[in-house]
Amino acid sequence: MSGKKPIIVAVVVLAALAAILWPLKNYVQATRQAQRDAEARAIAEAEAAKAREAEEAAARARAEAEAKAKAAATAAEMERKKAEMEALAAADAAARAKAEAEARAAEARERNLAAFRRGLEAQKKGDMPAAVTAYREALAGDAELASAWTNLAMALDAQAESGGDASALRAEALAAARKGASLRAAGDAAKRAHALHAVGHVAQRAGLRDEAVAAYEEALRADARQAASAIALANIWAEAGEPAKAMAALDTARSAGAGAAEIELCLGVLAWRAGNAKEAGERAQACLRIDPGSADAKALLGWSCLAAQRWGDAAQQLDEASRVRADDPDLQAALGYAYAKLGRHADANAAFERATVLAPAHPTAHASRGVALEAMGDVQKAREAFEAALKAGSPPAVSASKTRLAAIACRERRWADARPLAEAAVSADPKNPMARYVLGLACFELGDRKAASDQEFALTTMDAARAADLRARLSQE
Repeated sequence: MSGKKPIIVAVVVLAALAAILWPLKNYVQATRQAQRDAEARAIAEAEAAKAREAEEAAARARAEAEAKAKAAATAAEMERKKAEMEALAAADAAARAKAEAEARAAEARERNLAAFRRGLEAQKKGDMPAAVTAYREALAGDAELASAWTNLAMALDAQAESGGDASALRAEALAAARKGASLRAAGDAAKRAHALHAVGHVAQRAGLRDEAVAAYEEALRADARQAASAIALANIWAEAGEPAKAMAALDTARSAGAGAAEIELCLGVLAWRAGNAKEAGERAQACLRIDPGSADAKALLGWSCLAAQRWGDAAQQLDEASRVRADDPDLQAALGYAYAKLGRHADANAAFERATVLAPAHPTAHASRGVALEAMGDVQKAREAFEAALKAGSPPAVSASKTRLAAIACRERRWADARPLAEAAVSADPKNPMARYVLGLACFELGDRKAASDQEFALTTMDAARAADLRARLSQE
């Protein structure tokens, strides 16, 4: 028993200790758990605080970002509206500028067209200087106005015919015509053909036959109805003595619808070139029955009347033609010849003088004027006219002039002056009977019977009356 007592005591002690320690253990464990729970709560609260801070920071960041985005959007919208307003303003300014430019262009076009119309009116009235000025004004505003170039060319050409520096005017006219044709390289065929016809017309007047022919032919290729070019070609070939080509061109003209008057006139020119003055006159009359105002037909009829020695009819036709073609020196000279044959020496002198003004180097007008002045009794002026003919005339005219000067010297009994003049006249034209007669007289008076006899012999087959006169003088010695 006694041996179990300590064990029991120990058990009791242990039990007591256990009773004391167990609650303590539980307390300690509870305390520790409470500490851990407190720490966990603190940690959780700290984490929650951090989360709240982070969320608040994120909210602030979002708010700031939203504010910035809103500000940026507002700024962008303002910029967009500003740009839109600026674009609208620019478009409005551009539209105003375009409208102003179009208005200015329209005003310029109207000014150019008004100048062009003034040119047309002046050209119709025959006022070529005014027409040239107006066309130049139109082209200064619009250098692409093809019709103005073509019309300018025709006006300049007409002005060249009426005086001034013909060479310079025709050079400018040809350049203008070429420019007008180049601007018609594409487009309306009829207008291109008209422009090419103008090139041909001006080139023909300038003496550039090859270019004129090429232009007329190209005009017909552009528009087969360009009858004027076909007629012009026919006239060129007629004047060149190529009747086959002229007739072919006339056939083209007929196909192109050329008027009967134009065809009759061209046929008349062909007849004249062929030496058939009678047919030429008949053709000219046929043309005048269709077109009574044709100056070219009147001129041709006048020439035909001269050939037929119908001096009165010739003078009438040539006078009417010269009133239209006042710048034609040959026409004036022919009119003067008709007047001279009618004994109207003052009128003849006036016509010959007009011819020499238009063509100072005219081959016959100076000599013919000298004859008219001599018939009027104005020997001094006649001598001056004959001397002018020596510088400008053809060989026959030079011969006639020297003959007349020699005759004047004979009348003044200046035989020594008369002989060399008459010798020069015979040298220029050996078939001039008057020159041989005057030479025979001068030689006779100077005592050179052999030379006088030689002229008498030469005159036997040329002028029997003058030969007989010289023979009678020689027989008296």
